[in-house]
Amino acid sequence: MEIRVGQGQPVPIRKVRSDKKVRVNSSLSRDTHDKLVMLATSCGMTKTSMQEKIVEALLNSPEWVNFFQDRYNKTGRYRVTPMKDNGKITYLLL
Repeated sequence: MEIRVGQGQPVPIRKVRSDKKVRVNSSLSRDTHDKLVMLATSCGMTKTSMQEKIVEALLNSPEWVNFFQDRYNKTGRYRVTPMKDNGKITYLLL
């Protein structure tokens, strides 16, 4: 563990966790929320866990990434190219 020294007592610097999650809040229509609740319940998951799985699946699917870009991309220079790298999908910005 590193120690940051400044004025006063040395303060240990915490390591950043590589698996730390980032919070994303989304507003859903009532219909979409109800569908999410029903799907999560049928799979024995919380709706937050189900939403995470859905987003993860879509972002790791080149077909879905291209579908959303074809439909909603406004600026071609920000279009990403999904590539498979050692079995993991990464995005390449050309």
